[in-house]
Amino acid sequence: MTTTVLRATSSPAFLSLVPHLLECTPHRSLVVVPFGEGRSLGAMRVDLPPQGDRPTEEGVASTVVGMACKVTRTDAVAIAVYTDDSVTGGAGAPHTGLVDAVRARADICGLRVVDALVVGSDGWASYLEPAAGSHPLTEIQDAAFEGLDHDVSGDHLAAARLPAGSAADSRLLEQLLVDVEHALRRSRDRRRLSPARRTAADAVAAEIADPPELFERTIDRPADEVDMTRIAALAFCLERPSLRDVALMQWTGDLATGDAVFRAQTAFRGGEPVPEDLARPMWGEGAKPDPARLRAGLELCRRVASLVAPERRPGALAACAWLAWASGRSTHAAFYADAALAIDGTHGLSEIMRTMLDAGRLPEWVFERSTSPAGTGSSRGSRVR
Repeated sequence: MTTTVLRATSSPAFLSLVPHLLECTPHRSLVVVPFGEGRSLGAMRVDLPPQGDRPTEEGVASTVVGMACKVTRTDAVAIAVYTDDSVTGGAGAPHTGLVDAVRARADICGLRVVDALVVGSDGWASYLEPAAGSHPLTEIQDAAFEGLDHDVSGDHLAAARLPAGSAADSRLLEQLLVDVEHALRRSRDRRRLSPARRTAADAVAAEIADPPELFERTIDRPADEVDMTRIAALAFCLERPSLRDVALMQWTGDLATGDAVFRAQTAFRGGEPVPEDLARPMWGEGAKPDPARLRAGLELCRRVASLVAPERRPGALAACAWLAWASGRSTHAAFYADAALAIDGTHGLSEIMRTMLDAGRLPEWVFERSTSPAGTGSSRGSRVR
């Protein structure tokens, strides 16, 4: 992936870069940016805990600094708190207890804290220089970098919200799914279909006949350009855990991976165990996937989730949760898992995702970074990805 190196030589400049590191504008959030050799290595966001809840603050600090330590080559961190509170009053900066806990945990782990800042409703301030007081938000806006193409106008959940689907497409999709189920069962209802509907159902069934080929054909183009026949076939597969898992593992690898997992799933139904090397990516272990494939798969599943009837939605939402988690977006993963569980409170993969998210688990590959020299730069030189 192409990397743009920009130097943030002041605190306002650094704050102007944080939304681009996250690809959103955080609200009511703690953001920790790990650094290695003077360059940022990404950014991590968590919800702000209640002020004054010391055990929770210390737990959050331990979790987020622990994650920063796992990022390859981390030797320092910067802290940014985003709050709706005022920072211009005389009572001190809000969430000081949380920031003190993060700084203490970073010190224990041998990480320098290069900056610790708060952005409030009416200004920004530094926890490292409390005597300096607060500064106007316009300083952050004035320091913004030009030429960055991320749309950061939304908050940290904006990109997780499902796209709007047309009612006509939703009706067509439901009709196709009902008809293909009749077609595959060769039920009497199939014979009652009109010739046009029977032909459409047979077309969906033909796509389902080779799931790995379907998953590869649908991921190689923008989600909104995939026709409804393949969207219906994909929706059919995402409702069925064994086929859904083939899609997820294939999108972390390639068509050959999908073929291997499909064969293993078929053998599993006959009593044979799934080979460990094929199952490891499901738990976030193994080679780092291509981020573009994960993102393309996520957009496909988001489109399916936006179009299927609510009772059919948990499978697609669980796939969204896993793909977001595999991409390092645990906030989005929780959003999708919770949406699935609100429909089906015992949905298997959604429950698993919620458990892993509650435990603060992320895939091992999320913490991998290039080992090439980072070059020289200021302590706040940032890589915007």
